[in-house]
Amino acid sequence: MQIFKYTTLFSGMMVLAVAAMAQSIPVSNPAPDAFASPLHIPLVLAGNYGELRPDHFHAGLDIKTLGRTGLPVYAAADGFIGRVAVSNSGYGHVIYIQHPNGYTTVYGHLERFMPALAAYVKQQQYRLQSWAVDLELQPDQFPVRQGQLIAWSGNTGAAVGPHLHFEIRNTATQTPLNTQLFGLPITDHIPPTVYRIAIYDRDQSLYLQHPLQLPVHAIHGQWTTNPSAVVVNSAHAGLGIQVLDHENGTPNRFGIYEARLYDNGQPVATFRLDSIPFALTEDVNAHMDYPTWREDGRQYQLFFPLPGNRLPIYQLYRPGGVIDLSDGKWHHLSIEVQDASGNQRVIRFSLRKAGATGAHPRVSDTCSNRMQPGQHNIVDESDLSFDLPPEALYDRICFHYTVEYTRNPHLLSPVYHLSPATIPLKTDFTLYLKPLSDIPEPLHSKLVIIRKAPGEQELRVATWAPGEWLAGRFRGFGDFEVKADTTAPLIMPLGKLHDGIRLTDAREIRFRITDDLSGIASYRATLDGKWLLMGQFRNTIYYSFDEHCPPGRHTLIITVSDNVGNSRTYELHFIR
Repeated sequence: MQIFKYTTLFSGMMVLAVAAMAQSIPVSNPAPDAFASPLHIPLVLAGNYGELRPDHFHAGLDIKTLGRTGLPVYAAADGFIGRVAVSNSGYGHVIYIQHPNGYTTVYGHLERFMPALAAYVKQQQYRLQSWAVDLELQPDQFPVRQGQLIAWSGNTGAAVGPHLHFEIRNTATQTPLNTQLFGLPITDHIPPTVYRIAIYDRDQSLYLQHPLQLPVHAIHGQWTTNPSAVVVNSAHAGLGIQVLDHENGTPNRFGIYEARLYDNGQPVATFRLDSIPFALTEDVNAHMDYPTWREDGRQYQLFFPLPGNRLPIYQLYRPGGVIDLSDGKWHHLSIEVQDASGNQRVIRFSLRKAGATGAHPRVSDTCSNRMQPGQHNIVDESDLSFDLPPEALYDRICFHYTVEYTRNPHLLSPVYHLSPATIPLKTDFTLYLKPLSDIPEPLHSKLVIIRKAPGEQELRVATWAPGEWLAGRFRGFGDFEVKADTTAPLIMPLGKLHDGIRLTDAREIRFRITDDLSGIASYRATLDGKWLLMGQFRNTIYYSFDEHCPPGRHTLIITVSDNVGNSRTYELHFIR
């Protein structure tokens, strides 16, 4: 249900509602000529700084690598490699170069490092007996010059396709900066596109209403909403925009750099994505209308910061970034959106308050359990208990829960339905719930609590608390249930392997490792009783034959464990 009603005025008002033509506004470069391109190909982006991602803003540029891995990657400026890491998640194989000008550049999802660095990393992996490493380096270990080959591009970590993730950070704070402002040669002459405007009643919580959503369209090359003049029931309106940017030579869609809201020509609020600290990046969930995104996929960026929003991206010229409509007059609004290349588009429309009052809330006005940001919100029932920390909520919510008893033989608890499931939390909370009373003792260490919500699932290993409670830490509401994981992970050779096989000409061997519930916690390999370096790519582990496997007979043993302690061992006898 929508919280506003609207009406369309006639052509006289339409004249006031049209938009200015797209234009380009210069954007300043924080460090002119400081950084060269990390790739010697035309730069085409797959993602840019500030894109709205699940639980974070994108912290750099995703640069396309011609659809393949193995392109040379070069140092963007003089400096030294201060950190290098290898992981199956996040940035995968990644290099951090510290520069004397106070910046650090980051090169992520790499396939492999330059030979000297690769040899050092391998030495440390054997020393630590871990393929996944995160190593701090001294300035004299790996100095680099601008344009020096440092690695080859890849698809490692959480990448969903071959590309180079490139960042520029403030070295002192490690805050990622808007990389696109530093003058890299990216062709972009296309202004952003605004798809819809959302209007909110700021006398209510964002999470207790549905916004009025107005499509945006062009009339004779100029941009306005449909309808272009709107009457609402609220005296205090907040605005959000569904907006994406485009660049030359790619069908990808990107985030914008800046948006500005004006009321009768006077500034109301601005947000600009220059820099976002990692400690605050999860507040992307408060910069957008999170429930609407979860429910219909539309991402509205808000001009008004919610009570729990800590982001330093806003400049407010009116209290709360809100438009005061209490005078009952028409307010002629304009929204300017701009990308990091300076391309701009303007949308104009008009708004006023109706004489009637009232709204259609997202939940009933008879809510008996309203939770507030900035205070402890406690639920203490016979079968469910938690204390939501004061910093957990971004805005007020109406909490409700029910308990469903099912005949599902795989469930070891009722299903606890905690709502609303489509609001974000900015900190974990410990949930205590009662399982079934007849769980066999051997299963007590194998229990997991699963949270299901629209578009996501979260699993935690359960811990026992006094009073026969099960506990787990979660970052949201939804449907909670308890299961037991009694099945060990699977280890499946990729290729025909059997005891006694000759692998004289093989370059590597690979195995797929999977788990059906709690997830893989660790894997370990030994060759003839000595720890062996096996890499990981997604759910595949691999060994590339090297000096650690000389000619002769060998015994390979792989052990894989899941998060509740189930483990499986694979043994192979082969000849090299």
